[in-house]
Amino acid sequence: MLIKLIKLAFVILIVGYSSWGSAAPVTSYVPSGTCNTNNVVLRSMMLSGGSEELLSSAHSASSCLVFAGNDDGHANDPIVNIGQKNDGLLNTRYGASNDLFFIEPEDLQNLDNQPLGVADDPGWIQLASVNADMQVNYDQAGPIVPGGLSLSIDDLLNMTFNCVAGRRGECTSVNWVIETDPGIIGDVSQLLGAASFDHLAFSIKVAKGFIIYDFDFIDIFQQELANDPASSLNFQTPYKLSGSLDTDDFGNPQGNSTQAISHLNVWARDPADPTQVMEPSSFGILVIALLGLMIARISRKSMLVRW
Repeated sequence: MLIKLIKLAFVILIVGYSSWGSAAPVTSYVPSGTCNTNNVVLRSMMLSGGSEELLSSAHSASSCLVFAGNDDGHANDPIVNIGQKNDGLLNTRYGASNDLFFIEPEDLQNLDNQPLGVADDPGWIQLASVNADMQVNYDQAGPIVPGGLSLSIDDLLNMTFNCVAGRRGECTSVNWVIETDPGIIGDVSQLLGAASFDHLAFSIKVAKGFIIYDFDFIDIFQQELANDPASSLNFQTPYKLSGSLDTDDFGNPQGNSTQAISHLNVWARDPADPTQVMEPSSFGILVIALLGLMIARISRKSMLVRW
């Protein structure tokens, strides 16, 4: 009887994500809001543990969206955190047009096979949250079934956020670094192969609103290839990313200064088909290159568990 109840609870959990109307972010999109992508910048990309710069130039965020309200809390935080529809803020939709966050409908995936054979999952995974003191709280991915596999993201990543303007707890400008431990790459890739992320997003919460800044690595790597056709970026290599972000988009009510960061949330998106990202040549992607496939394997294998 207990096992049947567990099964039923899990079915209810999965079915709860099966309709776009069943979960909505506790936020309000501000279509008239303005944001400047130059306020969040990718400044460096190196081999993990290396010192040679691989980018030909710095890259501002590809796009940004303005919201009123809060970007976390019970309604907006993911539960399973493998990118399922409605599981976490970026896996919902926003605005009067019911838009997806930074992706197109053809980018949707079938991560949980719910409904059967339907690709309706955006694929966004929350990596970590960062408080006002710039302390990082890493997230977990999975399990998607009771007692199933899970992945602690801090086993793969090291993130640092250093305040460079403002006092502790009242920061207005940050330097950030995201790096993979190169020591785990060989063993894990031999077992699971390679994977990629095609987006990295920073959600910055200040006062009564937040702005999400997205890096589209398909576009960024196309720019890099145009600048340097001999670019060595590839799927199998772990990278160290670093950059900056500030709150210049968040002026105070008097308009004479910027406001301090309340918290940050960091998200990444795993594409359904890495070959789509690789065209017209192999694009290396992020520091977190293994996380996506590990989660995909967790998802597919766990869904086959017989109760």
